Amino acid sequence: MTTRRRRKPVLFWTAFGVFLVALATVGFWWRTSSNGATGSAQRRGEHAESSDSTAVVARGELKRVLLLDGDLRAVSSRAIFASTSEEAKIVYLPPEGSTVKAGDRLVELDSGTILGKIKDAEEKIVAADNEIVKTRSTDESALRDLEVELSKLWLAFEQAKVNARAPAQVLSRREYQDYQLALEKARTEYDTQVAKIQQKKKEQEAELQVKTIQLEKLRAQLEQQKANLEGMTIRAPADGMVIYSDHWFERRKIQVGDVVWGGFPILRLPDLRAMEAIAQVNEVDGPKLSVGQRATVTLDSYPDVEITGTVKDIAETAIKASWMAKAKVFRAVIALDRTVPEIMKPGMSAQISVELPSTPVSQSSDASASSARQSGLVVPRSSVQCDNNGCWVIRTENETRRQVAVTIVASDAVSYGIADNGALKSGDRILVRNN
Repeated sequence: MTTRRRRKPVLFWTAFGVFLVALATVGFWWRTSSNGATGSAQRRGEHAESSDSTAVVARGELKRVLLLDGDLRAVSSRAIFASTSEEAKIVYLPPEGSTVKAGDRLVELDSGTILGKIKDAEEKIVAADNEIVKTRSTDESALRDLEVELSKLWLAFEQAKVNARAPAQVLSRREYQDYQLALEKARTEYDTQVAKIQQKKKEQEAELQVKTIQLEKLRAQLEQQKANLEGMTIRAPADGMVIYSDHWFERRKIQVGDVVWGGFPILRLPDLRAMEAIAQVNEVDGPKLSVGQRATVTLDSYPDVEITGTVKDIAETAIKASWMAKAKVFRAVIALDRTVPEIMKPGMSAQISVELPSTPVSQSSDASASSARQSGLVVPRSSVQCDNNGCWVIRTENETRRQVAVTIVASDAVSYGIADNGALKSGDRILVRNN
């Protein structure tokens, strides 16, 4: 019994000691973690402060811009048309977007039909030529027969003239009259035969002329077909990039297998050395644009490249934005200050920002106040912070920082216009977040 009583205090104090050690360990760990978190927070705060810069509150006006969708096109380009007078199928086109040199093959049309027509025309020419030779031979034979008959009539006419010259005193009255009648008859038959020969010659000449005209027509057709054959292969008149034309009916690009005819536009060769932008302006925004306004063009494929330009031309009438669209748009041409041929290609989509007249910043919290027309306070967007309770900026002065509530009355892409209520003044320095 005595041994058991002695063991109870020992076990109690042992357990109590273990508890104290554990409690001290937990307290030390908590203090270390708290100090580490505080140090990290302080370091983050110092880093944040060191990453911030300052800006100066100034008076100014907010920039207004009109954002438009558009695409690029060449200032000048050559249209390539089919030169054949007959319908023909396209059998070769270079890939769209490929660059060609002057003299390179651009378009090749199916020449099978043309070759067949050339062979047919050559055969018809040979037949027509033979027909002319045959006609001339036949006409000459017919004229010889008529001339033989004319010779006979000439002899009879000469004999009649001799008989008719006999004096009436040596002939009976009846004989004399018979000779005179025979002379008139011979003269009439001779004159009739001469007229017949002349008429026959005219008929033969007319017939020969018709056949000759037919022959010349066949030869002209042959030359035309040969010219069409040469036109089956179209070569590039100058260096450029291949852009297919739109199909006249199916709302797609021209492609191999399409049938074209003379004068049909097949493709274009734009000059890549000078580009311009074509913007589509909603008819509601049309009155905001005017020639001479400055613009900035940003390519969708190269968002880091900005190219400035000027509104050069605005269409007088609105057109449908697309075949199915009900909305109408104006086409505006933006002349670019520079061209980067390495990245700029016709048809590339772009975002176009047109600068509109600046908007004055209201001097009061009422943005619609008509009396506020002078320049107001403008601060960078990155300097303003907002929550459910309002917006504020951090003003710095003599290495001290103070939160100042502000009221936003206007804005643009980079700045806020704030009410000039005395909380800030021009020249104050404020913090700007860099990230």
